[in-house]
Amino acid sequence: MNKYDISGKQFGYWTVLYKDKPQQGKRNSFYVCKCKCGKIKSINRSSIVSGKSKSCGCWESPNKKGVNSTHGMSKTRLYHEWVSMRRRCKNPNDKSAASYYQKGIRVCDEWDSDFSAFKDWALSNGYADNLTVDRIDNSKGYNPDNCRWITPEEQQQNKTNTVYIEYNGKVWCLRTLCEEIGFPYKLAHRRYKRASTSGKPISTDILFAPVHSEKIPYKYRS
Repeated sequence: MNKYDISGKQFGYWTVLYKDKPQQGKRNSFYVCKCKCGKIKSINRSSIVSGKSKSCGCWESPNKKGVNSTHGMSKTRLYHEWVSMRRRCKNPNDKSAASYYQKGIRVCDEWDSDFSAFKDWALSNGYADNLTVDRIDNSKGYNPDNCRWITPEEQQQNKTNTVYIEYNGKVWCLRTLCEEIGFPYKLAHRRYKRASTSGKPISTDILFAPVHSEKIPYKYRS
């Protein structure tokens, strides 16, 4: 089998059907492909494999008659979850690029190329408008085996930089504990960072002491 033959493979919305006959004046190979919307077209091999051509045009133009316009969900929260997920994993200029793109976190091909596949998984795995998609293992990307739907509060606890503290015999996420006891989270977190930098033991007496308490060292005060 010719290793350069891409017949039968899928790239973006294209399914490669078969190798087309040589085109006059063209040196590159052409393949007849079928788009998800049903349109068939002969395309330069290099454009297919490089991703330069992802579809007949419906991929780039959601308002035209094509795949993106047929699901009818472009204004839903679920669709925007999908768009946001892909953007932070693919755009080096995204505000979250340092936590996703630069760390090599990616969206699996199945979801990246097809919103419907992501939608079907979401609706079969507990999606609700008050939940957000979360990676179970933060070192891995977005795929059906590593994702779940949880509340924003639960997701906050799953971040790699989340601070945990023991309080009354139980380990708490610092943010959750502050909400539980009614203490300003930013103040507690600032004290935590200062104590961590000094290398001194961190206790709840320091983190949750009254702002002007004389019981805490001056360098810990806010």
